[in-house]
Amino acid sequence: MMHQQEVSAGLEAFIRKQVRLPAAKSINPADQLEDDYGVSGDDADDFMHEFGKRFNVQPGDFVLQRYFDLEGISGPLCFITHWLHKKMGIKKYPKERLTIAMLQRAIDLGAWDSQRLNE
Repeated sequence: MMHQQEVSAGLEAFIRKQVRLPAAKSINPADQLEDDYGVSGDDADDFMHEFGKRFNVQPGDFVLQRYFDLEGISGPLCFITHWLHKKMGIKKYPKERLTIAMLQRAIDLGAWDSQRLNE
């Protein structure tokens, strides 16, 4: 198993391609996918889907809303989006950080296990 503070070459290449990150920008295990790389909403959903396929990571207990805002939640009409999500039974999670180290750990585990990823 890889040390948690290392990022595999495969993961680094995947991130660079997915977020169009220049070679001059370093990727650190503590970087956050949303805050540091601007991945959010539908792009986050696409990123995580491709991540799971590329690295054969089972979704486990992964829930997009735990780490990212849903598309359309910001802006002046966000109360309508919140109301619709409530009516549709979409649970609002307190947003947690999703770091590059967590992605690497999920690869090492072969599945998304929120509790183990935060150890």
